[in-house]
Amino acid sequence: MRIFAVCLACLIGCLAGTLRGAAVAGNYDDWGSNCVITNSQNVNLRNAQLKCIDLRGADLRGADLRGTDLVGVDFDGARLDGVSFDGMHGKGVSAPDGTLNALSNEQVRAFINDCVGCNFARADLRGRNLTNIKLTGANLADANLRGADLRGVDFIGVNLANAQLAHAKLQDAALVGCNLHGVDLSSVDFTNVRMTGDNFSNRL
Repeated sequence: MRIFAVCLACLIGCLAGTLRGAAVAGNYDDWGSNCVITNSQNVNLRNAQLKCIDLRGADLRGADLRGTDLVGVDFDGARLDGVSFDGMHGKGVSAPDGTLNALSNEQVRAFINDCVGCNFARADLRGRNLTNIKLTGANLADANLRGADLRGVDFIGVNLANAQLAHAKLQDAALVGCNLHGVDLSSVDFTNVRMTGDNFSNRL
């Protein structure tokens, strides 16, 4: 009953356009995974803590997510134009397919950096500058990373199966326990790359 009441209040606030950071800040350990938000343009969620929120297809244009802690939040297909992600911390966040396509390079960096166990499968990250970010346990299977600047990136336990890495820059990056099955690495620059426990059952 408590979970239902919290989710109902969340929905009412979003639809009325009155949801603000002060209203959502705090510990949401009791939130259920069935809380759905569909329209929150320009919503202020700065420094909020959100857990198990369904934002699939939501219109979040112009929202402020700076410093937000997100756990198990699903952004699949959400509109994220103009969203501020600086200082955001993600765990188990999902933004697959083309969800990140409309974001600027700075927004993409802020969204995915230091994300733990996040799902970016089939993401289109061609030519993006992702230098020195850190990804732990992320899913980048079938992602398009052609020509991406991945210098100094820490890939820890990342699934890169069948990802496109043609002409990507990986100098000084770390690949620890990553799945590279099916990846064509023939044109990738591996200068000073540190590799440990990776699965290289692929096309070298």
